[in-house]
Formats: sequence, C-alpha cells, structure tokens
Amino acid sequence: MKSKISFYTGLIITTILGYIILFTGCLKLENEEQVTYFIVEVDSIDLADTITTADTLSISFYGTVGNNGCYSFSQFNPQFYEDTIYIEVWGILSPGNNCAAVMVYLEGEQLHILNFDEGTYFVHIKQPDGSLLTDSIAVIPAGYR
Repeated sequence: MKSKISFYTGLIITTILGYIILFTGCLKLENEEQVTYFIVEVDSIDLADTITTADTLSISFYGTVGNNGCYSFSQFNPQFYEDTIYIEVWGILSPGNNCAAVMVYLEGEQLHILNFDEGTYFVHIKQPDGSLLTDSIAVIPAGYR
C-alpha cells in the first residue's frame, strides 16, 4: 500500500509541475520586446550592364529601411529561376526606448552573385506592396571584354 501512495503522490506532483511549466511558458511579459522582420522598399539598384562568366555580379541597393535607429538592414534573400533572379531585401525592427532619431538607409548595401552561364538575366527586387523593381544584365563568355 505504501508504494501506491508514493506512486500517486509522484503522479500528482509531476502533473502539477507540468501545468506550472505549461502555463508560465505561455505568459508574455509586458516589457518583452518583439523583433519584427519586414521587406525593405528599394528605391534603386546599381549593377553592371554586362559581365563575363568569370565575373562576380555586384548589386548595390538603395532605399529607406526605417525612420529611427531601431530599424536596420537584416539580409538578402535571392532566389534563382533559370534566367531570373528574384531578390528580397529584409530589414529588422528591434523596438526599444532608446531609438536614435535618425533615418536608416540601405546606402549601397551589396549583394554578390557568381557562377553565371552566358545569357541575359532579369533581376527582380520584391517590394513591400508585392510589386517588382526590375533590371537586366548580359553575361558574355570570359575573354570577350
């Protein structure tokens, strides 16, 4: 009989601890800051008109990331489909009380892409509203420049 009491006592304690862990894990603290990722609006890009198959394509991006120091550039997300390069430019908002009153810009942030085959490639930059900023580049065989 003593082992049954110990078993049930252990089961009850385990159940209570499980509920405590479950419910405290779901609570949000009032001061907990949520980081937000978003697609940056790109005003313009700068890239070469023509490169060779041996070259690296460098694309410079310009646009506004945010209106205070809590905004920053996060990363590029390029995706390749045959002769088209789709690029998303991601920013991050880390809210806080000490955000500097400055505009944050891409200021020529660069993406480097290599290993192109010969041909014409289209570059599409996804905008926050779903539209695309587009450009193109010609890739010629190495040694033709």
